[in-house]
This record gives sequence, structure tokens and C-alpha cells, in this order.
Amino acid sequence: MRSKEDSNTDRNRSNQQDRRNTTNINKDIIKSDGTELSPILGYSEEPLLPLAQACAPLNDIFHNLSFYVQLALKETPEQPRDGLSIDESAAIHLYTIEWDKPHRSLYSTLNYNLKNNDRPALLPFHRIFNKGL
Repeated sequence: MRSKEDSNTDRNRSNQQDRRNTTNINKDIIKSDGTELSPILGYSEEPLLPLAQACAPLNDIFHNLSFYVQLALKETPEQPRDGLSIDESAAIHLYTIEWDKPHRSLYSTLNYNLKNNDRPALLPFHRIFNKGL
């Protein structure tokens, strides 16, 4: 039979472990300046859209986006590697394409917004990169 002291010790260990787990989770969502970021939830359950449709919210942000979407789709193999769909693979390719000067490319704009922690500016990108990247 276990003593009351053993039960308390086990409970304390469990509580310490819970605190460590919570601390690790919180570290993932607290920025270096101490402000908290809420997790982005629900996007993994969203249905995949064709690349052109997933990019629709970005049409007003990027010059000639439909041209670059078509270019990425055209240059994507019919049997992409790594089990990706054509649209997922084309999304990765679209990310790497340099736009004609003086326009900013998709990766340049996305990386700028990620670096500056501009979460509202990142919302239009979620659908396109949900599965592709």
C-alpha cells in the first residue's frame, strides 16, 4: 500500500511536468519582445483549392499574379515529386519566381511580412501555402 507521502510526491512530479509542458507551449507563441501570438488554428482542415482560386485574395496585392500562376502551373510536372498535387507543387514554384522589376515577388512580400510579424498581412497567404509549403 502506498503512503500519503508517495502520493503527494507523484502529484508534485505530475504538476511540475504539466508546468514544463505549458512553458514549452507558451514559448512557441511568445515573441522576443514579450507579446503573445495566438496560434493559427483550423487551416489544416480547410479543403485544398486549385492554385488560381487559392491565389484569388492576392490578386489586388501582386502585379500580374494570374500570369505567374499560369506560368507556375505550366512549368510544374504532371507527376510532381514527394506526393504533392500539381497545385501544391506549383504553389512552391510560384513562391520562387522573380517578378519583373519594379514589382515585388511573392516570396519577397511574404518574407517581409513574416519578418515584421504582420499577421493581418499574412492572412491572404494561408490558403496558398497551407499544404504546398
